[in-house]
Amino acid sequence: MKIIILFLVITINIYATKTTYKWDDFIQKAVDASLVLRQNDAQLAIKRSEITQSTLLENPTFEISFDNGLKNSIDYSYLEFTQKLPALGERYLKKRTAQLYLRSEQYSKDATLLKVQYRAASLFQEIYFLKKQIDIVNQQLIEIKDLQKKSKNREELGEISSFENSRIDILKQQVVMRKKKLQNSYIKLMFDTQSLLNIDNEILILGDIIKFKKEEIEVLISSLKKSPQYLKYKAELEATKQELKLVKATRYALPELYVYSERDLNLNNSVDNTYGFGFRLSIPLWDTKETKMEIQNAKIQKSAIKAQEILYKLKRSVNGYHKLYKSTTLQVKNYKINLLEPSKKYYETSVFLFELGESNLLELLDAQALYFQSQHEYQNLISQSHIYWLKLCSVANINLLKDN
Repeated sequence: MKIIILFLVITINIYATKTTYKWDDFIQKAVDASLVLRQNDAQLAIKRSEITQSTLLENPTFEISFDNGLKNSIDYSYLEFTQKLPALGERYLKKRTAQLYLRSEQYSKDATLLKVQYRAASLFQEIYFLKKQIDIVNQQLIEIKDLQKKSKNREELGEISSFENSRIDILKQQVVMRKKKLQNSYIKLMFDTQSLLNIDNEILILGDIIKFKKEEIEVLISSLKKSPQYLKYKAELEATKQELKLVKATRYALPELYVYSERDLNLNNSVDNTYGFGFRLSIPLWDTKETKMEIQNAKIQKSAIKAQEILYKLKRSVNGYHKLYKSTTLQVKNYKINLLEPSKKYYETSVFLFELGESNLLELLDAQALYFQSQHEYQNLISQSHIYWLKLCSVANINLLKDN
């Protein structure tokens, strides 16, 4: 009884350290654990604060003078408050510029979100197909062990030599080494996945990869102008245009309004208080902001070119990955018909003939190696097709959690 309880406790502890994820859960967990997205949130908070800051007037200045000109005692003789006034439309332009940079930062976060999603999707896919490869190897090892028993019996009957049987041991070791290599790859993937999801438990994935509904290439290309990458630079372009308007609005001197109080001593030793106000203006003789406007025009041109470059690259990438995806999908179909299914039939026939004694061991081993190698190649092709599918989704800016 104690042994059974101990076994149950050990079993529960083993599974308690493993976390299972399906496709959507896996991607969502990566998004929730992303430190980069938190940095984007902090940057967004900065940009929101800049909007508030952009609407504030400059602080006023206060000046007070003391002297002994009033009845031979130290007292204040002059007091002044000065307030810089904004140019016409200056506060609006500053606020609008800050809002556009906030929008650009939001699009930057959206782009980061997609990067995190596709990094997670890529890891899920690698684990998914690596498990398929390990399953194929395990199945081959089972069949090799079964063949070893049969060939051992036939060796005892004198139908097969020990030399022929040694070929099975060699093949078995090759498959074992392949399994070790795949297991090492799996360990590395687990390390990368734990880092991405920010967890320490072992990870198990369940279910299949979910694909979005098929879209025509024209639809994908037409949606690229909604891409966060493109919209980010588009917002920056609009912000630089607002900055140019701001430079033009403030190119001339900004007025300062001041009010003052002055105290003077009269001949009859009485103190007179004088109050007044006025404006101050600097004369823009040397600096008319022409150079600053040239710089801003250059920034506008640079932002416009960058936005067009992003759109051009996205269109090229969508076309390229769409063609590669269709090509590899067709290749998968042809491989299954022309190689996988014939090699399976050839292997099954070889097993049947071997059991009847009409085929030798080496022929059977060659048929087995051909069939399982075909399975590995078939899975590799499917994996490559899924890679191109993910690349296509990525450049088309498809949200794997919302658009599915």
